[in-house]
Amino acid sequence: MAARSLRLLVERLAVAHFVAYPIAFLTAVAAIPLAMYLHLEELERLGDANAIGMAAVRLVAWPAGIAFLLAHVSVARWAFGRDEVRGRRWFLRAVGALAGAIVLFGSASWLWLYLR
Repeated sequence: MAARSLRLLVERLAVAHFVAYPIAFLTAVAAIPLAMYLHLEELERLGDANAIGMAAVRLVAWPAGIAFLLAHVSVARWAFGRDEVRGRRWFLRAVGALAGAIVLFGSASWLWLYLR
């Protein structure tokens, strides 16, 4: 019984981990226009294209990391809860809402940048 429970826990955490990568990538892409707009002067002072690229990566890594963490946290109810069906439903809705919000924000931010 304990081995089965441990296997289910690991499987559910693995699902959350694999789902977290595309969500983090989408978040990084969605955060690019806002990060560039807010830190444009700082990036212009760097001058070197390589330094600008590294600074841009650092700027979008924070939102991506937070989304990565949220995707992992959203599985807690499914992995540790007693009701498997409700926990899975919660996880799928939470991940879907997170991904949907990121896609909407990213679409709006890139559209805003394009129309400027």
